[in-house]
Amino acid sequence: MSAEHPGAEGPEVGTGLTGRSSELDLIRAVIDDTARLGGSLTLFGDPGVGKSALLDAAADLARARGMRTLRAAGAQFEANIAFAGLNQLLVPLVPLFAELGPDHESALRVALGFGDGATPSRILISTAVLSLLLLAAREQPLVAIIDDVQWLDDASADVLSFVARRVAGTRVRMLSTVRTTGEPLRIRGDVNSLTMHSLDDSESEALLFSRYPHLAEHVRRRIVSEAQGNPLALVELPATLASDRYPTADALPTVLPRSERLTRMFTARIATLAPETRDLLLLLALDGSGQAMSAESVVGPDAANQLDIAEREHIVVVDSRHSVVFRHPLVRSAVVELARPEQRRRAHRALAGCRRADPGRRAWHLADASFGPDEEVATLLQHESIRALKRGDPSAAVAAMTRSADLSPDPEHRSQRLAGAAYFAAEVMGDLQTVSQLLTDARRLDANVGSLATASAAASLMLYSDADVVSAFRVLTTALRAPEAEPTADEINSAIWVLSVIASLNGRKEMWDPYLELVDRYRDLLPEGLIVRSEVVSNPALVSPEALHTLDQEIATLATELDPGQIIRVGYVANDVDRLADLREPLLRVWQDAARTGAVASVTNALMLLCAESYLAGRWDDTKRFAEEGLERAESYGYVNFVWFLHYSRALAAAALGQQDEAEEPLEGMLAWSIPRQAFIVPQHVYRVRTLAAIGRGDFETAYTQATKISPRGLEPGTARQLQLFVAYDLVEAAVRTGRSDQARDYVEAMLRMGITKISSRWAMLVAGAQGLVSEGEVASAHFERALAAAPENLWPFERGRVLLAYGEHLRRERATVESRTRINAALTIFDRLQAAPWAERARNELGATGVSRRQAGSADVLLTPQELQIATLAASGLTNKAIGERLHLSARTVSGHLYNVFPKLGVTARAGLRDALTALTAQEDLPPGAVVRRDPDGR
Repeated sequence: MSAEHPGAEGPEVGTGLTGRSSELDLIRAVIDDTARLGGSLTLFGDPGVGKSALLDAAADLARARGMRTLRAAGAQFEANIAFAGLNQLLVPLVPLFAELGPDHESALRVALGFGDGATPSRILISTAVLSLLLLAAREQPLVAIIDDVQWLDDASADVLSFVARRVAGTRVRMLSTVRTTGEPLRIRGDVNSLTMHSLDDSESEALLFSRYPHLAEHVRRRIVSEAQGNPLALVELPATLASDRYPTADALPTVLPRSERLTRMFTARIATLAPETRDLLLLLALDGSGQAMSAESVVGPDAANQLDIAEREHIVVVDSRHSVVFRHPLVRSAVVELARPEQRRRAHRALAGCRRADPGRRAWHLADASFGPDEEVATLLQHESIRALKRGDPSAAVAAMTRSADLSPDPEHRSQRLAGAAYFAAEVMGDLQTVSQLLTDARRLDANVGSLATASAAASLMLYSDADVVSAFRVLTTALRAPEAEPTADEINSAIWVLSVIASLNGRKEMWDPYLELVDRYRDLLPEGLIVRSEVVSNPALVSPEALHTLDQEIATLATELDPGQIIRVGYVANDVDRLADLREPLLRVWQDAARTGAVASVTNALMLLCAESYLAGRWDDTKRFAEEGLERAESYGYVNFVWFLHYSRALAAAALGQQDEAEEPLEGMLAWSIPRQAFIVPQHVYRVRTLAAIGRGDFETAYTQATKISPRGLEPGTARQLQLFVAYDLVEAAVRTGRSDQARDYVEAMLRMGITKISSRWAMLVAGAQGLVSEGEVASAHFERALAAAPENLWPFERGRVLLAYGEHLRRERATVESRTRINAALTIFDRLQAAPWAERARNELGATGVSRRQAGSADVLLTPQELQIATLAASGLTNKAIGERLHLSARTVSGHLYNVFPKLGVTARAGLRDALTALTAQEDLPPGAVVRRDPDGR
């Protein structure tokens, strides 16, 4: 703050200038401390970089400090008028002329056109201006602000340069700006200067969002790319790119339209070029490949000469590989905009005929060269749409199909193609406003509103925008049962997929049966993946080994799959049968790629599946993170049908972590939302969260009540849905804990009859664990051992921990104290790692019941697994790794690995310390003599 003007500054000035904090700091320093920074500052920068905006902020800051401001700006049309700039700056100070000395007053009046006489010397005028400014600043500090100095007349520039070097230590400050593309700065001298750089991508995004918060994501990304950090371009371009006109990234024009201000900024040099050079630049701009060879193949041998001219004029850069890059994307836009429509069509036709053009580029060039409808070109674009979808570019698929519809001479074909674009937009892009508009256009063009393509898109829109399950189901089943046109296989596949989503959301027999009936009707036209989907989604317990094999083969192909829709579809089938762990990498790829291309539906679907995968893997922080990002996207884009599952995923993770309030918070809202829409699967997810939360806090009666809401008649092999299977183990545990032993045994028998152990190793582990819960003695132990052997140790950690805890509890009741501690300790290790607080507390309490203090239980990794104990004992007796391995039928490497884990647990670093450590452990745990340390028969 200036010492001359103490007091509060008021609101911070310039805070709306994104990415310009360092420049604003320097401006403040100049205004507040002229002695240190010389009282003047010149900002250099490209056109549109924000120099004028900073001067506006400086003026606001000066006024907030109680300072007077004078402003002027260079203008090209006044550049030849002597002292025109000075006149503009000093007119407000004319009343003070009379207070100057006679020579200074006369010099200023003559120079500025207020008096007659011979032109004074430049030095006299310069000292007169300095004196006038100091006089004006006597009562009130003053800031002189001059914009676009490169266009000042020479006389004004010389005078202001003189003044700028002499205001240090006075109450006068000078701020000016100069374009780096203009003439060299005349006032640079030894004054302070700063070169302003373009904004980076994050700053560009922030600026766009602050000015245009509702701009579609794909439009925002394109503008950031085109503007290359130029603030003027970032602010001006959105006005020409309304999201409703350009619903997808690829619907955006190849060359962005520009506002009048941008036109003036970038076209001046291009307009002066020879027609031949502009023709070459037009080909390069429309081609977009950056390859000079493309232009040469069209223009001929003179292309190289014209390219040299364009490079000398600083319009393009040509590298050693003959790649051509426009110096700024907006220069490329200016090249195209300066061309007449017929010139552009002629250039597109030439590029379409280029031998190097791939089928997709050729189709688009032909489309842009078309003057009216053209079925041949429309067909080429339709094929390009399918190719784009398969290569993982859904926005290009929507754009190509929409343009194909535009070029269709036949109204029926146009309607079908619009409906196809609407389906892609709904299922992959997530742009529901575009879907609605495309459907409206399709229906208006074609009286055949019952076409399957239209029905699929309409059902998707109803399902995702408001989850109108019944209406969506009715529209789609009507179209599938009596299509008014001969549907293609792709249209049937799309319709059956959407119908499966609707039926699974409803979850009732009234929808499952018609869905399965229609699958049978079209079975010969459906791919294997959709047939497997029908088996799995309707009743995973009855899925055939052949179907699982087919699914596993599909999953194996996803490592190289580019189509996000295919990965998502396989992911939903895999989720029902515990195979999401194999899809983690493809789903992460969809999340990252789709986020970049603006495919909101694909991103959100991928996040939902990643929620489910990370939950089963015990990465519950990831589950919450994925859910929160998905919620932000779904709510922003109106995908209400996704919101409930994301709330559920976050709540389920919270229940596992013991965060009871957070788990319960969204559940009533989920129930209120779902029941009027007949989305009856949603309450089942609510009951699952409440079941898990109740078990965590030891409220098994509530757990049993909630679980039986999912399975009111117990577990029924013929009608088991995914959620019934997911709570099957919970149901058995709750029944056992509440004294419902007969019901618990019935549930286990049902699980065995269903044969769900074939689905995955997780189900094999849980079914055997459930058998252990309802059995006694050695039979129970055998079931628990089989459960632990059924699944790899690194999979399903939470379920494994629960089985270990149940096994330990059983062993404690059987008075097998040592073995009980080992199992409970292993469970505690898992629960602590997962931060599953309620289950960790139960495990500590169980350890306490075996005689281990809570302090010891808190250091659970001190205890050894049975195999580690056996190997440590043999190693303590002096046996080598090889000898131990031969005795235990293990490799020497495996023995070494176990000892590597044992040493830190016992606090030793070598074999020599094992005997004492094991003896101490025996005493600490009050084990029977000889239980840990024993000698070989030969006395070693």
